[in-house]
Amino acid sequence: MDDCVFCKIASKQIPCFSLYEDDDVIAFLDIAPATKKGGHTLVIPKKHYESITEVPDELLAKIMAVVKKITNAILKDADGVNVLQNNGKAAGQFVKHIHFHIVPRYNDDKIGITWECEKYDGGEIEKEHEKLKKLLEECLLKP
Repeated sequence: MDDCVFCKIASKQIPCFSLYEDDDVIAFLDIAPATKKGGHTLVIPKKHYESITEVPDELLAKIMAVVKKITNAILKDADGVNVLQNNGKAAGQFVKHIHFHIVPRYNDDKIGITWECEKYDGGEIEKEHEKLKKLLEECLLKP
């Protein structure tokens, strides 16, 4: 996509602080890190895909292998790590190019990645289970 900032980074039109790169994937420091201690890394496919549902399985596996390598490196310096991937505006996706955030966590970082847990009322979990099973079956039947 011509106006996609991540496509421009992948094609070297915009410079980045790259940590890893191969023919299909690039990992680079986020210019707006979640923590003052830095290290917040983005991992993207070079080819444009908006959401995780569009990425071919083989490429997704390659992306996840890079996420794992970067996470291992970050954990040598951090107390923990969050790996985040958002799909759609409602989920907080601001750049419409699939990307994985690897956020180093420190015991004193005050980053809030939490939510209030809800509870299913009587019979709701069974209904949700059946609905999602049917939707999954539909997805598995598609070529």
